[in-house]
Amino acid sequence: MSGFVGDLSPKQETALQKFKENIADVVEPHHDDSFLLRWLRARHWDVAKAEKMIRSSLDYKKKMRLDELYETWQDSEVMEKYFVGGLCGHDKNGCPIWIDPFGNIDPKGIIYSCKSSDIIKSKLVLSEKVHKICKEQSKKLGKRVETCVVIFDLENVTLNHIWKPFIDLYGQVLALFEANYPEALEKCFITRAPRLFSVGYNMVKPFLSEDTKKKVFILGNDFQDVLLQHIDADQLPQHFGGTLKDPDGDPRYTTKVCYGGKVPESYYLKDKELNTESMVSTTVKSGAVLDLEYSVEEPGSHIRYEFSSEGADIAFGIFKKNGNKEMVEVLPVSRCKSNIVLEDGFFRVDEPGSYVVRFDNSFSWIKSKKIKYLVEVLPPDKEIEDQIDNETEITGVCNGISTQL
Repeated sequence: MSGFVGDLSPKQETALQKFKENIADVVEPHHDDSFLLRWLRARHWDVAKAEKMIRSSLDYKKKMRLDELYETWQDSEVMEKYFVGGLCGHDKNGCPIWIDPFGNIDPKGIIYSCKSSDIIKSKLVLSEKVHKICKEQSKKLGKRVETCVVIFDLENVTLNHIWKPFIDLYGQVLALFEANYPEALEKCFITRAPRLFSVGYNMVKPFLSEDTKKKVFILGNDFQDVLLQHIDADQLPQHFGGTLKDPDGDPRYTTKVCYGGKVPESYYLKDKELNTESMVSTTVKSGAVLDLEYSVEEPGSHIRYEFSSEGADIAFGIFKKNGNKEMVEVLPVSRCKSNIVLEDGFFRVDEPGSYVVRFDNSFSWIKSKKIKYLVEVLPPDKEIEDQIDNETEITGVCNGISTQL
């Protein structure tokens, strides 16, 4: 049995019913059987593991205020111009296609020009967009569409693309996708891979599940013929063997797919002067955390933060204290590449109380981290809300992978 609606074994039916009972307190009307079965398949029908996975994901999306993020997010100019990729057409089963010309991205230029938090937010919004396209396709075609096809093109890849900070971030994006959008990948076709591809692939493999690895296909020189077996020519750019092209004849179809390029240094954030006079300098020891407690008296207040670290990354998150000992995570603890680009943001407080801002170095058992930070509680203010709306700074999550995930 495939494990999809209408094709379940008795054992799978039982698992589905048990799963529904266990998560009845968080299930919403749009969480139909097809949606729930994705989590069970992702955890090989282990109900307890599937329950843990879906609860973590729903909690993460709630903390990220993903519905609000989806409606308000706008990529920065540098991301629109230089972060590669684009949605283009559908395969023969109606699945949307994402084309990622990875070989044309400027890894250091992107890292130096974009906060990790912005990259993660952009990818979260993209994942939601693909999910909504799948729902539209399901209605249009009269059949269930819940996966996407990825064409990962490695033309022009060099050793510069295998830069650990960038590969780590890319891997964490993949892990984020797997943790929150299980069973959403139909196939991933890798085209024009150079010999050094195996080096980079081995670096991101740990972020991928075994099921996902089985959906990755490395194509040879006949990649265009293989793609056309799965995708009609009128849904594929000429650069990949189809018939789509730009009005000016560009076979890459850049009106839909961004091909990046070298990021001008004028976009770089790394060398922007920090307001160090107002920042506190300290060291977070290896294997330790630094907790800073703040009292917030009015709903609608904001905890504003900015920080940088020296030499390596640091994790960051916010907790609410309930009683003397219990702390509830309200902004997921996530590793931030604040050693490369200053991280900053606002966290809106809806419920007054004591809040703990945490700098977490518990993942590093050898290296202490020197950090500079500024944290302040700002009272409710319309100008602040307008600033947040303009910057679409909703939560300020960094590398996007909560320690819970």
